[in-house]
Amino acid sequence: MNKDTTPSGASYELRNPEKLASLKNLLLKKADDEREAILESARRETASKLEEQNAELERMVEQIHSEAVKRAEEIAKRQIAGAEATRAKERLRLQNSLLDEACVLLQKELTALRDRPDYPEILAGLAVSAASGIPGGSVVRLSLAGEDAHLGRALIERVSARLQGVSFELSADPAPITGGVLLEAPDGSWRAAADWHEVAAELKETLAERLLAAL
Repeated sequence: MNKDTTPSGASYELRNPEKLASLKNLLLKKADDEREAILESARRETASKLEEQNAELERMVEQIHSEAVKRAEEIAKRQIAGAEATRAKERLRLQNSLLDEACVLLQKELTALRDRPDYPEILAGLAVSAASGIPGGSVVRLSLAGEDAHLGRALIERVSARLQGVSFELSADPAPITGGVLLEAPDGSWRAAADWHEVAAELKETLAERLLAAL
């Protein structure tokens, strides 16, 4: 006859429901702690990457802005070099003309970002920045220019991963913009534009101040 060689103490512990339950709870708590640590690490990494991408986008726009202003100033200096006695009305007309030209140059430079390999990341940064103030649980319809339609699905995945409290859906129709993104409520109750025309418009006042000083 085979004898049970299991030590009596170990046999008791394995058959003790309270100790089994305690061991199970300990393992579950450890798993929860490890999962929370992993989630917290992922959240910190996502926040850090988003901050870096937004900072890079701001630097890029500022560089383009500075270049557009510089080119506009050069044009202004050439055009007014021989016009010291130009009347105030003519100076205002020239200023407005140069301001429009500077805005067009800025929009062209922004549109040219489409040729960069990191253009999808630029769009994602724009969308996340534009949606940063939208309450959690909201549904956001995202629209792109027709030239960027092929980036839509991947872009939705990128922004959804970064703003998990907001639900993004891709518009079936292209937005009437040259580049960037357009966010709006499905029912059209609100709209947040982050396209190149909007970016140029936000910088128009700065352009005007610089041009006025140059004139």
